[in-house]
Amino acid sequence: MTAVAEWIRALPQRYGKRTLIALGLIALLGLVVRAYVVVNPVEHPGDDSRAYFALSKALYAEQSFGGPEFHDSSDWSPGAPFLYAASFYATGGAREGTARIVEGLLGVATILVVFALGWRLGGRELGRWAGLFAAFAVAVYPPFIHSTGELMSEPPAMLTLPAAILAFLWAGDREETWPWLVPGLLFGLTAMFRPEYLLVGGVFVGLAAVRIWGQREWRLGLAGAAVLLVALILPILPWTIRNVVVLDRVVPISTGGGKALYVGTYLPADGEYQRVKEELVKRYLPSPFPYSSEELDEIDPTPLFDEVAREVQKEHPELTRDEALGKAGKENFDKYFGEDPWGYAAMTARKVGRMWSSGVGEAMSSGAGRAVQILLVALGLAGFVLLGLRRRWWELVVLALPIGLVTLVGAVSLAAPRRNEVLMTLVFPLAGLALSSALAAIFSGREWSSEQASSRPS
Repeated sequence: MTAVAEWIRALPQRYGKRTLIALGLIALLGLVVRAYVVVNPVEHPGDDSRAYFALSKALYAEQSFGGPEFHDSSDWSPGAPFLYAASFYATGGAREGTARIVEGLLGVATILVVFALGWRLGGRELGRWAGLFAAFAVAVYPPFIHSTGELMSEPPAMLTLPAAILAFLWAGDREETWPWLVPGLLFGLTAMFRPEYLLVGGVFVGLAAVRIWGQREWRLGLAGAAVLLVALILPILPWTIRNVVVLDRVVPISTGGGKALYVGTYLPADGEYQRVKEELVKRYLPSPFPYSSEELDEIDPTPLFDEVAREVQKEHPELTRDEALGKAGKENFDKYFGEDPWGYAAMTARKVGRMWSSGVGEAMSSGAGRAVQILLVALGLAGFVLLGLRRRWWELVVLALPIGLVTLVGAVSLAAPRRNEVLMTLVFPLAGLALSSALAAIFSGREWSSEQASSRPS
């Protein structure tokens, strides 16, 4: 406790009182806008939002992951349902508003963590402005606010991913081995919320070995990587054991990969989830079409994907539902890539473009919203360029890896705008670095011009 108190007392000296006041006001702004959507949630939440609430409620009411009427509950990552169920236990009732309050508080914590990451990237000269820009962006970014109005797995991961990156950079600056426990645990938690980050965590194990080996020796590199690996596995292992017992096979986190692969390889619907769902409704439901977008949202997609899986299982009865959907996805790839490789490549490019040029919610789907999103991504890329020009290769690689790996996962499978949501917590500090560097260059240029003008003889 004494160490924590001393750390808190040192904050004004480290960051400056005015910076902390500005950060506090930004955090308050973030809390206010999130409180609004807690009270006024999204009217038509998506399929996953309804699933996460049902899973959380079943954990609280029935002490089971999904209950007897919830089919294929293992398609969803367990981290968010367990977190929201814990809030139900703490408050004595399964209420959506309680879980949204948790999301809102996580959002405020994310503001603080992303500020710290921006400060790290900006350094002593630009850290204040890079950090404050990143914090402000997190506070008001419409998709983050929209997700707080639903029940999703992204809000917890928005906190744990930048915290893991910051902890990884911090551990790399230290000579001891134990600091690698912190990023390992955070990467493990991130994977429990969003399974694609298990791949990211695994790659960072190797990156830790390279970092320590390059600084000291290979034995210490292996030791540090082993510590990170053990810490990464700790949050995941109990759930993996549960899956072995329940599913009778090794599934580290969730089984949704087959469905994502099927959707992402379906060329007639351009690999887009909502259009694939529409195609399946036309194929399997006898009711008249078209539906409105709200009516389409209300249709439970699980029976539709069940039908796709059953068609594959007629020839391959040994396959599970997820394996059958994965096989259907591979057959999609073989068919559509074989028939039209250029068309398939163009679809992949469009998927990645949609992933990064838009965001969740109406605000970012408009023309102005897309323009803002593209500008933010461009500033983030400029931040990478600046890190390269300043030869800060370690920080460049550490931030580029999760962005690149998750983009690759989206390109291969499902690349919805939701894929970029967690990654934007890394883009904002990079954008803050680029923007603050540009402003510093402009103002320093003006000061130089003024000095030159004043020094001229009259």
